[in-house]
Amino acid sequence: MSEVKELEMPKKRRSFPPELKKHIVGEIESGQLSLTGAGRKYSISATAIRRWREQLKDGALDGQPSVREKGLEKEVRELREKVGSLTMEIDLLKKLEAYARRLKSADSSTITGLNWHRFCKDAQ
Repeated sequence: MSEVKELEMPKKRRSFPPELKKHIVGEIESGQLSLTGAGRKYSISATAIRRWREQLKDGALDGQPSVREKGLEKEVRELREKVGSLTMEIDLLKKLEAYARRLKSADSSTITGLNWHRFCKDAQ
């Protein structure tokens, strides 16, 4: 007989407000708690607390963008400018292509072309 395993729901990922993160990191920095002690007290892994400490140093917990985010925002701005200029260039090339097609069709027509005067001489 086969056993049916119950499907376990994945644990819900916890989120902590920035104020709590700052408070916990502040307790560790001030020496009130050790890293492991804070982890036990708040039921949070030491790795998460270390990450919060780094984020606090980078200014990410202050609501300000980190250095990495600033760099990415600058790159996005530059790429948007590049896309805009390339779009304008493509539009110009399409217009030039259409103009060249019109000129070519006007030149090759025996009635309206630029070589009309040659055909007029032969017809007389």
